[in-house]
Amino acid sequence: MCTAIVGFDPLAPVPLVVAALRDEMVDRPFERPGRHWPQWPHLLGGRDAQAGGTWLAAAPPETGTPRVAAVLNGRLETLTASGRRPVFDSTVPPGVTRRSRGELPLRAAATGRLDLDRTELRAFDPFHLVVADPARAVLLSWDGAELTEQRIAPGVGVVVNTGLDETAPRAVRHRPRFAATRPAPNAAALRAGRTADEIWGEWVRLLDEAAGGAARTDATGAGADDRSSLVARIELPDGRIWATGSITLLALTPTVLRYAFTDAPGDPGAWSLVR
Repeated sequence: MCTAIVGFDPLAPVPLVVAALRDEMVDRPFERPGRHWPQWPHLLGGRDAQAGGTWLAAAPPETGTPRVAAVLNGRLETLTASGRRPVFDSTVPPGVTRRSRGELPLRAAATGRLDLDRTELRAFDPFHLVVADPARAVLLSWDGAELTEQRIAPGVGVVVNTGLDETAPRAVRHRPRFAATRPAPNAAALRAGRTADEIWGEWVRLLDEAAGGAARTDATGAGADDRSSLVARIELPDGRIWATGSITLLALTPTVLRYAFTDAPGDPGAWSLVR
């Protein structure tokens, strides 16, 4: 996943609202959100059919502490003659078996932490991991050498591949829009809402609108490269395509979890309520 918009305010009636956009190879198979993991039977999330993990996991309130965890690939940048370019090279040392970052949201959603020592972390490529519940929200970041923890302050933040980066073009463009329209459904609408619009309001429109506009292409596609776009479409030299293939919306209180999903970004009729 490459963008997570996190609306966190422990004093609000709905303390946590999240919009999470997953960027992945379009031919990589996945299963729609559900309870897919016998080891964590209470967790909800979409399942990556290739590696078995997920990009986002949610623990419902009836299981104890309601919680959400979402992983983004970490990215370093290098300065070239044409400007800053992303670097996605692996940091896993030779001889160490690489582990899928898709297990991280499951671990974190189940426990609220990453119970991994430094030796275990070396098996993962860089990542940013949002871990949030109605009372606390943090960003755990691993760069291949150090694991850091950053508190996500009350308000609306945009997490991208370089972290909670206020200077990132996506954050500069979209944080004010999502902050100004942060969902605030009343208790009845939160529990009884039958459509994504009834629960998340303007966020649904903003996400559909973004999916219909220009994309981030890293200058590899036929269209213009919009570095501030929430959606990606990168055409690789081997013919494969890396693109924004799904979006998740979450709303969480100590007693209620609502969950919406679409695997057709930009189509207002494609949103479905998972819970």
